[in-house]
Amino acid sequence: MMSGVRTERTVAADAPGGGELGSRRVEYVVPVPGDQGRWVGVVFSALGAGDPEDEIADLFVELFDAMMSTFRWSHS
Repeated sequence: MMSGVRTERTVAADAPGGGELGSRRVEYVVPVPGDQGRWVGVVFSALGAGDPEDEIADLFVELFDAMMSTFRWSHS
């Protein structure tokens, strides 16, 4: 089982690094197998319907989490 870190935060509109609308940001950071000290970050932002805490944003975050639950490393 691969261990990693998932973070989630809401960023207000016009906050440093933000945009015109607030957003909900989810980030996964996972180690690269067999390469100690290297990590991969996958980041997703959801605007929702103008409110990063609304039902639409919730659904998008849930979809992203479901997609990330299928993340696997493949070596050819």
